[in-house]
Amino acid sequence: MNNVTLKRIILISIPFLFAVTAWSQTVKLGTLAPEGSPWHDTMLGLREDWQEASGGKVNIKLYAGGILGDESDMVRKMRIGQLHAAALTAEGLMYIIPEFDVLRMPMLIQNDAELNYVRNELTDYFEELLDKRGYVLLTWSDAGWAYLFTNAPVIYPEDLNKQNQIIFNWAGGSGKRAWMQAGYNSVEISAPDIFMSLQTGLITTVTTTPIVALSYQWFPMVPYITDMKAGPLPGAIIISKKKWQKLPEQLRSQLISTSKARAKSLAKEVTKLEVEAIKVMQENGLKLLSLTDDAREQWQALVQKHMYPEILESEVPEELYLQVVKILADYRSRQSSPDSP
Repeated sequence: MNNVTLKRIILISIPFLFAVTAWSQTVKLGTLAPEGSPWHDTMLGLREDWQEASGGKVNIKLYAGGILGDESDMVRKMRIGQLHAAALTAEGLMYIIPEFDVLRMPMLIQNDAELNYVRNELTDYFEELLDKRGYVLLTWSDAGWAYLFTNAPVIYPEDLNKQNQIIFNWAGGSGKRAWMQAGYNSVEISAPDIFMSLQTGLITTVTTTPIVALSYQWFPMVPYITDMKAGPLPGAIIISKKKWQKLPEQLRSQLISTSKARAKSLAKEVTKLEVEAIKVMQENGLKLLSLTDDAREQWQALVQKHMYPEILESEVPEELYLQVVKILADYRSRQSSPDSP
């Protein structure tokens, strides 16, 4: 083989070798989940899955525990390319698709089965909204059910004022105006500041999940929990379309499949951990307050009168809300039917 032929082979081979080896990608993924939490463990597992599926060419660099700031900060960083993906709760997703708030409207969806059914019915709708705004849905991922945690006993809505409760609201989110119009004191706080705000008494009421209250050790400062599911805290893991399109097309379906498998396993774990979290907190001073039927009716009237109008005005189109009401009515009708499986 002469030198000219050898040089030609080398010149032809170099682009091919570059194409095979040079597409390796690092995906920067942010989450508020603290280390050691089930959500953080899920992200670590997802990193292993993606590395295995890609032969080590896709690496997830995880930023956990809110080190990048609140979820609004993570969404902003995704928009400018400093972050590629995020595991977001509904609070963060609403900065991208405010319509997503329909899934966590207070006291609308009642249990996991209803949440899964409604969300499955609306998945194509939400995926289309995300796509239009530059994101790809990898999988749904939930944080459990939100309860009312207070530093004094609260059963009826009026108890919030009797006990001088100061209600937490996400900074930049909705809800503060509704609480204020209803006659209550509400303060907007970003996620990294919640612990200190509870310590100082800037806020004395938090609506959150038992697992979060335990994981972040908020419950010693709000040692009462009202036995009422205020609403689900659905979420999702999303990635920017720009970054997603840099990954080989033939690999994408497998990455989504592994993401969904991890989320499905997490959902089962969260259901169990939620019960365990309440038990652990009760063993350490948390008091569970039973809710009477008339108290539940008063809470329902409160959210429908004061919170729903704000949500429908600023986030959720009324036709979408009515669609969810119909989906729920149809689902509940089938579940109550004696012929239902």
